[in-house]
Amino acid sequence: MIRPCRVILVAIALLALTLACSGEQTEVDTATVDHLAEAYATVGIDRAAPPRLFVGQDLYEYINGGAELYHLYGFQEVATADYKKGATEMVVDLYRFDSPLNAFGLYSMLRPDEADLTRLGVEGFLAPSKIEFVKGDLLVRVIGYDDSDETGLALINLADEINKQLPGATKLPTAFESFPSAEVVDGSAKYFTEAYLGQSFLTSVYCRDYQMDSSVVTLFLCQADGGAKLLEWSHRAEEAGKLVDAPADLTFDDGKAIGINDSYYGQIVAGIKGGQMVGMVGFSVEHQAFLDDWLDAIQ
Repeated sequence: MIRPCRVILVAIALLALTLACSGEQTEVDTATVDHLAEAYATVGIDRAAPPRLFVGQDLYEYINGGAELYHLYGFQEVATADYKKGATEMVVDLYRFDSPLNAFGLYSMLRPDEADLTRLGVEGFLAPSKIEFVKGDLLVRVIGYDDSDETGLALINLADEINKQLPGATKLPTAFESFPSAEVVDGSAKYFTEAYLGQSFLTSVYCRDYQMDSSVVTLFLCQADGGAKLLEWSHRAEEAGKLVDAPADLTFDDGKAIGINDSYYGQIVAGIKGGQMVGMVGFSVEHQAFLDDWLDAIQ
């Protein structure tokens, strides 16, 4: 959280942040280091040293733990450089992935719950002494060494300048266009490359949270091999004694649906709609109308 004494200063700076209105671009420069400019003259920030580049497995030399998750999402390389504005020192990391989808997926795994969102790239968030956002196939991390007002403003200005200069997508992955826009919880869109809900076979899953009165439910969608994954889920749930009947009046294709009672996630309903596996985590009869409306909207 930003301290109360910094609210006005940071709020003014945030007004300067703009969300690009363009869609996904097909041509993205692959020279990651070239995006670390020698200076950002309009905000008085200079690069303090030449950039460094860590490629592939060399990531383990740069970050202290967690590299496995980055590689799970198709990490390619990270370019990093130190910057200064007077006595204020900062670091910029540009993590490149093999696709904008995987860049967003990794970002969504790192984004904290109830994040302080900012309008940079596709999406970004502010944290103490750090700003992080995703644009195109790059995850951008701007880090300060303290949480002073001066550092906070410098981080915002630097992140904004980098965002303006980077090419790439500024919209959520297209699969999220299939999700409802009403009642959505901001900053809850996620992409799991594997092990959704702890199930190893549930790969390439998109999900988003929705506020239903006093409770939150999660809608999920899997576009690839939905039928096979639903069948596998049914077998495993039956073996674990968790399989139950899904409500018969839900409009899944050909009645292809299952219910699962999970001690951790609550009741789950999943089925096939439009050739995709879709469903709800945290299902109850009170939420059925909302799920029905979504199923009816899926082509």
